[in-house]
Amino acid sequence: MNEIPESKPSAGKAQQDQTGKKILILALGGSGVKTLNALSALPGIGGLTTLLLETDSDSAAHCRADRILQAEASWTSAGNHGCGGDPMKGERAFSRLRAELIQTLSGYDLIIVTGGLGGGTATGGVRAVASVIRNISIPAIFMLTTPFSFESYTRRNNAEQCLNDLRDIVEVLIPLPNDLLFSTLSPDTEVEPAFEKAAQELAASVFGIAELFRSRKLIGPDYADFSSILKKSGNTCAFGCGRASHEDGLDRCAIALERMLESPFLGGMERLSKCGALIVTMTGGDLQLGEMKRTLENLTSLLPAGIPVSAGTTVNPEYHGNIQISALAVYYDIPVRKQETPAPAPRQSKQSFEQGLLDLQSYSKGIFVNCPPVKYKDEDLDIPTFQRRGISIDKGSTSR
Repeated sequence: MNEIPESKPSAGKAQQDQTGKKILILALGGSGVKTLNALSALPGIGGLTTLLLETDSDSAAHCRADRILQAEASWTSAGNHGCGGDPMKGERAFSRLRAELIQTLSGYDLIIVTGGLGGGTATGGVRAVASVIRNISIPAIFMLTTPFSFESYTRRNNAEQCLNDLRDIVEVLIPLPNDLLFSTLSPDTEVEPAFEKAAQELAASVFGIAELFRSRKLIGPDYADFSSILKKSGNTCAFGCGRASHEDGLDRCAIALERMLESPFLGGMERLSKCGALIVTMTGGDLQLGEMKRTLENLTSLLPAGIPVSAGTTVNPEYHGNIQISALAVYYDIPVRKQETPAPAPRQSKQSFEQGLLDLQSYSKGIFVNCPPVKYKDEDLDIPTFQRRGISIDKGSTSR
């Protein structure tokens, strides 16, 4: 494993934010590079540690991460030119570094893993990373983008297979379809700005997830309860975030709430109303008590009664004038009910039983009656055996 010199404190020495929680943002592959670069430009990321795992040295050289770890995708070449779209190479590359990954990832309270599925490094590497995280028992959230619907079958199949594998070993998995990531953009948006905007949206979502777990809770469970929820396998989640500032209007919180509810990843109010629990946090630099109370009341009024809502706030001077509302909807899998053994069907009485009749027809030679018969030992083989031997067919009786 090659390590690029650090520009910030090492990820091995977990940084703490103002709440004392150590949170790591772990990104994989080329998509992870774009996400971390966009994340570094957001206000309020102080206290979060970022780590990139990459097999392509050219891509890693352009990443603004606290720490960058490179792995060789090929045993025969040390050029670090990536996996060439082969997930097996990505999985082997980081599986060979399992001991180093355990040491690097240990000591955090939460790990957020992000990357783009379909290629080699992230698709294969995330399985090795998930295995390590499970081994060291750290709560983790996996936010992974999936290929566009127009991409090749190979990339889409690789992504789907990876998601199926991860569902058995990770705590919380949030697939983010690229089609939805770009759904809010105008069709006439140029390609390069479109991908930059998509990276910014993904970075904001990753940041919002981190804010959920380092915010000061007002109502509902605390961080220990969140950790226990994350350790319950089989949960599915949806995430949405909305941002606004004073420049957007007088009621910035109402605007941010509306944008959060319209987030394509959240699935709209119809799906949100079916969640099992909702975790919400508001991040701002000059957040006021009145607007916070009003926003939470507006949100809970839209939800069916009985859905537990945990709300929290994060006050960050870097967010002065801005507000971000982040929501994580947790959907609990309904346990499969044990199928009861069906009662045996009542036996039919003998009186109701009727023997079916064999379709034995009498035979006539018809127009061939005057033709010489085919005989064997004086028996005409053209006549059915039961007929030429005079055998009586027992049709049974319903009185037995």
